[in-house]
Parts: sequence; structure tokens; C-alpha cells
Amino acid sequence: MAFSVDALRKNIMKRNNITPTTTFGEFVKHKAETVGDKVFLTFVRDFDNNIDEKYTYRDMHLKSNRLANGLLKLGMKRGEGISLYQINSPEFLFVTFSSNKIGCYVTLVNTGLKGDGLQYIIDHSDSKAIILHWTLIENYLSIKEQLPKIKLVIADTNEAPSDYELSDGILSLQDIIREASEDDVNVEIRPGDKSTLMYTSGTTGRPKAITSFHSGLIGNALVGMILYTFLLVQPGDTLFTCLPLFHGNAMGLTTMPAYYREVPLILSKRFSASRFWDICRKYDVTEFNLLGSMPQFLLKQPKRENDGDNKVTRVLSAACPKELVRAFEERFKLKIIEGYGAVDGGGFSLSTRGDPKAPVGSMGQPGPDVIAEIMDDDLNILEPNTVGELVFLIKEEEKAGRKVSYYKNPEASAARAQVAPDGRSWFLSGDLATKDENGWFFFVDRKKDSIRRRGENIAAWSIERVINEHNKVLESAAYGIKAHQVGEDYAEDEVMAAVVLRPGETMTPEELLDFIKDKLAYFQVPRFIDFIDALPKSKVHRIMKRFLKERGVVDSTYDREKAGYEIKR
Repeated sequence: MAFSVDALRKNIMKRNNITPTTTFGEFVKHKAETVGDKVFLTFVRDFDNNIDEKYTYRDMHLKSNRLANGLLKLGMKRGEGISLYQINSPEFLFVTFSSNKIGCYVTLVNTGLKGDGLQYIIDHSDSKAIILHWTLIENYLSIKEQLPKIKLVIADTNEAPSDYELSDGILSLQDIIREASEDDVNVEIRPGDKSTLMYTSGTTGRPKAITSFHSGLIGNALVGMILYTFLLVQPGDTLFTCLPLFHGNAMGLTTMPAYYREVPLILSKRFSASRFWDICRKYDVTEFNLLGSMPQFLLKQPKRENDGDNKVTRVLSAACPKELVRAFEERFKLKIIEGYGAVDGGGFSLSTRGDPKAPVGSMGQPGPDVIAEIMDDDLNILEPNTVGELVFLIKEEEKAGRKVSYYKNPEASAARAQVAPDGRSWFLSGDLATKDENGWFFFVDRKKDSIRRRGENIAAWSIERVINEHNKVLESAAYGIKAHQVGEDYAEDEVMAAVVLRPGETMTPEELLDFIKDKLAYFQVPRFIDFIDALPKSKVHRIMKRFLKERGVVDSTYDREKAGYEIKR
């Protein structure tokens, strides 16, 4: 940076008229008064038919004022909860902005949920209201009787058929916004009240609700949020996200940084590999985020002459497979900047920060004055290049700020910080990684996603990486199933792989085994192989292995041992 952090902080406070007591609502009002005519959001409603919508900073203020006043008129009070079961849309942001103005909290609900999983989150969150997209109403109605705490149901009917009618008792979001006042609301915002509940994906069990508080969007905390965006956003940027707003990446690394820094945000409903680069070209996108399987899907699109014809300069990525980084950069003429962080990560992060010396595939290094290490299960620091859990040192003066709060789960909250034999407190990431001799960190796997077989701890990623190298394979998931599930009497896991082939391809299990057997240790080679049409995924394209494990071995599963296929040690 060209000047000190203190100077930058003072500049942010002056430019945005932020005092120690400034609330998010007051901040939004100031934006409307100073840059009101500037376009903040372009929503790609229908790319194929060239339909988009633009919203200025004044629009964001007045639309959220209207909804805030409408919610108050309907009986919502400070401290009460709203479950937001909504697709990517401007209305999603109107709800989050308005809830902050009236001191409510929003529970961000994954739109892929239904049945028991949906009921659990809405009920567990103690929400009084639910705001949902009209296409999701049937999912709500199927569990309505199991949600006794819900007193108010509001539906977004944008793009509904002209003859569409809402069920009795469900109100129209559009009517509420249209009929309510644009006047500023006057509600006392209490820092200790909840502002957001964001549930984990539940890859290993029931989802946990990560709790954010209104204190995080008041005064100095708000300045800190804006200050952080200087690591992500540059003047003249145009940011794009197709990732779901109900997860941390789209909101925390794209949407709100664009709002804070007054650069354009391009928002689409969902990820489309075939339209992705056309959207980037049309709207002059300069930066986006990569997650999950996105790089694989984009690279497996047919090559086009204009692949490199775009204004994207950098891509923020989380664990892009090492072998894809250079191919992605060269084909699309951009720079991948790897990083690591989590909504429930205590505010700790790693990043390569675009350092040309960063090894390909590294998550990066911690920032100044932050200490990260790799530890074993007894919290002993491991030697370089040894797989262990990624941990961060918690300094005494920052314990309160690093605390993770899971709603109604104090045990899980407390478990994230542990005291090592040396007496120091460490934040446990829950991820396996390595650290090289130069202090660069490399992601290995989720700790709970590791497989224990033949006395060895196996990273599922190490198996998937090899399987995915086969030119007939689109993607795969490796996981452990308990031996007792297949009639064995030992305590360890058997390795299983679910494999999705590229369209039009066929493959036998033996063909796949012939390809991988010399690339993996004998104990890593899957015993069970399933060829399936699609992997179960969260909305941010993370594979939900819990469902694969529950499915287990079925009649169509190939068993290498029963087939007599031998692997040499």
C-alpha cells in the first residue's frame, strides 16, 4: 500500500462518514446520498435473451427501506429471525440490507435443501418469518406443519407465470416493497444481537449455524470490513459472482466488497460453464472467484478462439488442483491467486497475494503478525512437508475476536480453540495441510474426509486427483466406508470411489484400475467403484460425501476383491 494502514483507516472513516456508533443502515444511507446515481448491481436475469437489471446505491437504500418498513408493519421486531430461502437475485440483497436496518437476523438457507434437511435449519434457527422464492414454495408447504415457529411467509414472485396465485396465507414480497414507505427506519441496533446465521454444509453430520452479530457492522468493525476489501478490490474493477449468495464466498468476497468499494457487481443466478466467459466478456469483468469443480468444468468446455479474449486479470481461488493452475491461466490469459479461509475460521486466512515466488498449488502464507503451523492430534508442531492439521496461534489479546459462535452449540464453539502442551492457544481449522521449508502451505483434505486403511491415513484428494487425470473421467469422489458395512469385522475403512464419466464415454472398472494402480500406493487403490450419473453437491459445488457414504455399496458397485483384480504391493 502506498500509505499506512492507520492513514487508510482514517480515510475510510472520513469518506464514508463513519463514527464509532455508525450502523450499517446509516452507512447505506450515506452511500445513497453521496454516490446515489452510481450503478452498484447488474443482475443477469436471462443472459440468452439479453435481459438484465441495474440497481444504483440509491435503489439499494430505498428498496431496503421499503422492505424494512413493510416488515415492521407486519410485526417483525428487533432480535427476531427471518429464514431466507431464495435464489440469487436483487431481492436477496434487499432482504439482507433491510434486516440489518431493523435489527433482525437472517438465516441463509441453501436452496438445494428440502424435506428433513430444510425443516431442521428453519426450525433450529428459531426464525419467525420465512422469505422464499416462488419456485421453492412446494418445498416449504411439504414441511409447513413441522415449523410451528414460523408466523409470517413471504414469497418473491418475480418471473412467476402471469396466472400464478399464491397459496392462502403467503404474502407477496413485491406487494410489500411496492406499498411500504421509503422513509428511514428508526430502530435501535444492539451490537450483541444476531445479524446472520449461516449453516455449514453438513458434509459429516448435522449442519452447524455460524453466528454473526450486528456488532460486526457497526463503527470500527465496519471500517475493518472495508479495510479488508483493499486486499481484494482494485480501482476500476468489475466483480462477478455466480456462486450462491447464501454462502460466504459470494457475499463476503464479491458482493459486499464491491458495495464497500463502489465498483460494479455482476450477479447471475447460477454457474453455467457454457455461458461463463460470454458473461465476463459482455460486462467487462475483471475478477471472479473459483470454487469446487468450477475450474475442471470450465477447462473441459470445448476450446474457442476467443478463450483469452476477456478483461479478467485475476481469479481468487480456493484449492484449485495444482495440475490445472497453469493450464487455466494460459488458456484464459489471467492470474490465479490462491487463498484459504472459512466463515467459521476465526478470521484467519492464507493467501499467495499474487507473489510470483509462490509455488503452484500453494494456499499461500499467513499475513503479517499471524502464525500458522501444522500439528498432529496431540498439538505438537510437525516437521516440514508432513501432513497434519492446519492451526493458527490465538494471541491473548485477540481471543474474543477470534471466537467462533455456533448457534445453540457451545461445545462445538469451544472445540475450535485448544491449548497445546506449550500452553499457547491454537485455532483448529479442521483441514489437513502441509507446510514446506519456505513457509508455503498446501491443502491436502478436510480432516474428517481422510480415510483410515491398513494403518494409513489417506487423503481422499490424493485418489481423486489421479482418477480425474483419465481423459474419460469428468470428476470423482473418493471416500471411506466402514468395513462392517460390507460384512468385514475390522475397524478401519475400505476405499470407495464414485466416478462420473464425460458425456458419451464408457469405461469398465478394470480399465480405470489399470490406469490408476501404478500411480497410487497399494492401500490407496479403491476396492469399490461406482459409475454414477452425477455427484451430490452443495450449491457451491462442494461434493456432499455424506450422501455417498450413506448410499454405500449397492448391487451395481464393483468390488475389486470379489472380482479377483490384484494390486501388487
